Amino acid sequence: MAISQRPVSESNGTSAQWTTGVQRLAYEMGAELVGVASADAFAGAPAGHHPRNLLRRARSVVVMGARLLDGAFELAPSREYSITYQIANLELDRIAFHVAKYLQREGHRALQVPASPPYDLEHNMGDLSHRHAAQLAGIGVFGKNSLLLSPEFGPRIRLTSVITDAALEPSPPLDVDLCGDCDICLHACPVDAFGGAGIVDKSACDANHVSTGERLQLEDWEQMCGVCIRVCPVGLPDAEHRHKHDD
Repeated sequence: MAISQRPVSESNGTSAQWTTGVQRLAYEMGAELVGVASADAFAGAPAGHHPRNLLRRARSVVVMGARLLDGAFELAPSREYSITYQIANLELDRIAFHVAKYLQREGHRALQVPASPPYDLEHNMGDLSHRHAAQLAGIGVFGKNSLLLSPEFGPRIRLTSVITDAALEPSPPLDVDLCGDCDICLHACPVDAFGGAGIVDKSACDANHVSTGERLQLEDWEQMCGVCIRVCPVGLPDAEHRHKHDD
């Protein structure tokens, strides 16, 4: 499970103290989900996208998440949703910078990975996958829409990571199926980008983001669709969950 908001015991030495310090700072600055993955757990990362490709002696990856505003999804895709998405990224970048600075003050090397762009445009992927890092750090599991689902907030979150050579205490990954028989998201996509559970045509998805941005006149903000997130019932209050299934 992701590191809880109750600080862990500091009786195990400096690794526990650094982990607690990272956790406390991230929560105080506004993160709502915090987890740690060992850099060794990224053995299956694509070439060039392992934490040690970004920080040579990386030992740990701190992953932080922030919940998006539920109200921003009511009419998504919308200008309000796209702007909320961007603001959450900026807030997470701020939190990650200060977490990295904390680790640096403690004598470690640390590097923040931006919550959103810049990307590896040639391969259409980030330098480090925050989704995969978050899964390894116990923050959530992958849904049928290939997004990370947290038990608390479903897919309505944004993520960022800090890579460090500090030996932090890893959080155990979750072992839970949050989708079950539900496949609402697979049928809701306006461009049919899903070829099945976990199969996404990223080119079609990205093209839809661009056309959505043009329609909404979003030139200076990230252009996002958000439909597969809006319809997902995971992490919603019971009343809203029932309402979505009744629509």
